[in-house]
Amino acid sequence: MRILVVEDEPILLRQLTKRVHEALPEAEIVAFDNADDTLAALPLGVINIAFLDIAIGAMTGVDLARCIKTAYPGCDIVFTTGYSEYAHKAFELGASDYLMKPVTVEKIEHALSQLRHNAIKGNMGKGLSIQCFGDFEVFYNREPVVSFTKRSKELLAYLINKAGVLCPVTEICNVIFRDSSDSYIRVAKKDLLKTLSDIGEADILIQGWGVLGIDRKKVRCDYFDYLDGKPGAVNLYYGAYMSQYDWAHGNNLLKPGK
Repeated sequence: MRILVVEDEPILLRQLTKRVHEALPEAEIVAFDNADDTLAALPLGVINIAFLDIAIGAMTGVDLARCIKTAYPGCDIVFTTGYSEYAHKAFELGASDYLMKPVTVEKIEHALSQLRHNAIKGNMGKGLSIQCFGDFEVFYNREPVVSFTKRSKELLAYLINKAGVLCPVTEICNVIFRDSSDSYIRVAKKDLLKTLSDIGEADILIQGWGVLGIDRKKVRCDYFDYLDGKPGAVNLYYGAYMSQYDWAHGNNLLKPGK
């Protein structure tokens, strides 16, 4: 993974480079404070992600981004700026995210979760994060959570798919457990609660009389970001959604290529 950082203020360049390194410590980072040196360095190696200031002298960050995309079409562009008025042009260009200064590690981690071309599994930030596009996966502090049973993971996926709507237990039994007895869902719920409790995230599960749900406000999830219309998340979806679950394929809230 090779990352480009461009910022014309030396102090801000050092700060941004440091924070990108904190978010992706294993990546190779190349940093420049002007467009000319950046353009001269483009032939020296593929750029996977570019963090670009908007105002970098005679050439704007948007113009520089066009040059980078010409050289490396698969490069993800993340703009870092104090100017909100360029956001429209940025997303027209296909930017993955648009970060307003000051740029924090948390903002960078969020940008990494929105990448269009260089998805970094599990890099949706610290704490609990859930990936729905592609296979359904759950991460905690960027590491995959592997302690789910098969059914407890599918139960969580089903509740995430409902995006905060409370689901009758009978409905869950019909879809996931193929009309099996309530004992199956009781075991799955118990296992799910244990796994979530072990990572300190049990409070995302909402339990009522005969219903289960997820507290959307407490979950970082690419699907929820998509539903909220966040441009980076919309760009992430290309047709694959919770691929391992047949019941997820009929989700009519998703539109490939949106």
